[in-house]
Amino acid sequence: MRSIRWLFAFLTLLGAPALPAQTCSPGPVALVLSGGGAKGVAHIGVLRVLDSLGVRPDLVVGSSMGAVIGAMYASGYSGHELDSLARALPLSSLFRTYAPRAPRSLGPLQPLVVWEQGPHGFALQNASVRASEVNSLLSAAMLRGNLIARGNFDSLPIPFLAVATDLRDRSAVVLRGGDLARAVRASIAIPLVFPPESIGTRVLADGGLSANIPVSIAYRAGALRSIVSDATERSQDSVDYFSPLSLADRLLGFLFEQRADSLRPGDISIRPAVDGFTSLDFSAERVTELIELGAAAARSSLAAAGCLPHGLAPAPALPTVLDTVITPGTTPAERRALLRLLGLERRQPFNPVRLRSRLRELATSESFDAIWLDPTGAGDTVRFRLAPQPAARRAAGLGLAYDNELGGRMWVGAVDRNLFRLALDGSAALFLGELRRELAVGFRRPYQLGGRLVTPTLTAAIATESVRRFDQARAELVPLSTREARGFAGLERSLGRGWVAGLGASAIAWREPGVPSAYAAGGTLQITQADHSANRGLLASVEITPTLQRVAVDASPEFRAGPLGLRPIVRIGWGRRLPLQYSFPLGGTDGFPGMHIGELRGNREAMGGAELTVQLKGAVVLVMEGATGRAATGGPLLDSDGWVAGARAGVGADTPIGPMRVDYGFASGNRHALRVRLGRWF
Repeated sequence: MRSIRWLFAFLTLLGAPALPAQTCSPGPVALVLSGGGAKGVAHIGVLRVLDSLGVRPDLVVGSSMGAVIGAMYASGYSGHELDSLARALPLSSLFRTYAPRAPRSLGPLQPLVVWEQGPHGFALQNASVRASEVNSLLSAAMLRGNLIARGNFDSLPIPFLAVATDLRDRSAVVLRGGDLARAVRASIAIPLVFPPESIGTRVLADGGLSANIPVSIAYRAGALRSIVSDATERSQDSVDYFSPLSLADRLLGFLFEQRADSLRPGDISIRPAVDGFTSLDFSAERVTELIELGAAAARSSLAAAGCLPHGLAPAPALPTVLDTVITPGTTPAERRALLRLLGLERRQPFNPVRLRSRLRELATSESFDAIWLDPTGAGDTVRFRLAPQPAARRAAGLGLAYDNELGGRMWVGAVDRNLFRLALDGSAALFLGELRRELAVGFRRPYQLGGRLVTPTLTAAIATESVRRFDQARAELVPLSTREARGFAGLERSLGRGWVAGLGASAIAWREPGVPSAYAAGGTLQITQADHSANRGLLASVEITPTLQRVAVDASPEFRAGPLGLRPIVRIGWGRRLPLQYSFPLGGTDGFPGMHIGELRGNREAMGGAELTVQLKGAVVLVMEGATGRAATGGPLLDSDGWVAGARAGVGADTPIGPMRVDYGFASGNRHALRVRLGRWF
């Protein structure tokens, strides 16, 4: 990087006349943004105030969270734009209590344990942060700057430096070129939270380990003065050294503590009041508080400051022509898959908006942890040298559940995300239980259709099921045994935020007691939405064939406010000429309050209710649910006859082997039932 200080000295030697209104010579001024995790969001408030005063630094230096915000600011985003982005992005979803996640191609299953094949063989999945989600978010957020810089961070509207740490000797590494998103990713690699990032021969981690407030790095880059936004937390005066959690937090804090760099005369220190905030709390409320704290601190510190650099950062145009895309070390099939994922196939015009969308979709692709663009070029042309980081090629999972009425159930599944090195996703799962047994296989491969990324899908399954039956006195009868084989061929598309739509042709063949074997073929539409814990928010499916028709909606989104959780429940089912195992038990596999699971069943179901949870202590919660509904065979869906009401209450807790719940319910007609469940049913 050409020294800013030399440039300033050179202009001075030329005798450039001072402007009449200039009473001081500010020299090159660097904006230094510290680390601090979520506390670093306060930097956005500082940038808002700088913008309002018309202040434009000559250099931006960022470490850790400061690198994230600094890179976007240097790329031309205003403080106001960053404020809007920080409030809109799902930052809190990136940091959550760890729960194993099954591969998406196995469906919305909650595993007890997942093994993934990494560079050193199979190992337990144990990351609390999904690398693909963080990397895709960074790649999309940094795309504007990446396309402007094209490998040289001096070419940004404001020159930028990212600070990382070499894990070999804990030395500070200044990143001033290459892929902007990758440089920032290295700078935020908090140990034990994010995997380190390898760039060249270096293995890099969080910049805060070596230079959490990188003032001296700004000086060495040529700055004569600095504006420092310090969002770090001061050490507490007292620590309970006999508390394991307090001691662990204190020891981790030591990693990010260094002797503060001395400020020079004329430097401005902005210190937002972030003490007491945690490093990984990106909730909407905390983001809002931190931004305002940053703005308040900046207004106070800058009120009497003078001799600041003013001006507007230039707005370079983005490249419009894609020259070449290099994918070293890939097979032809893998190269085609990469280009399809990013929308960079031949004869497709270069579209930065589409590329940004595709980079965000990488969070759900499961094929790659990251795809770094590494752009170069000049003028209106850009070239990419893609550096993909494949996700674990193979994964295997195991799930268990027990219900006092349905008995025990388990599943084992495996996925190969590059089957035969053809960029083909192959999956298989075996489900075993007292009432149902199933073997399912599937094949998926991303494809670009009409500028949109879709996934051609082929699945097949065979199953046997014993369908529960009850007489009028609520006594359980001998179950009826059924068999089925089904298949689906069609397209799936991710709609973002956990939404997935599937459309295609389906076929089913089945056999039930006393009825001749039958089959049906037709069309199927399915829409699902699930959160990170595989809690299903919505399942809607429509299956239409000449032989049978079936429409089902199961919606149960969860809303939380502190210790309270509310989950509305809506179930709608309608069918015609359904096989017995395709009929609707009132309440589904969760059952209806006060009734046995499957006690009421038919080809019509309508149910509405709500579940309220109250966190009592730690992982223990109080659960209360009320519902009304009906299940019938034939007739109108919302007929006035056959409605029942029920309520149940109990306690639940998260355990190392899944959620546990014990409750007792009452329903109209003098019905009552105890439910004991361990694990999430599937």
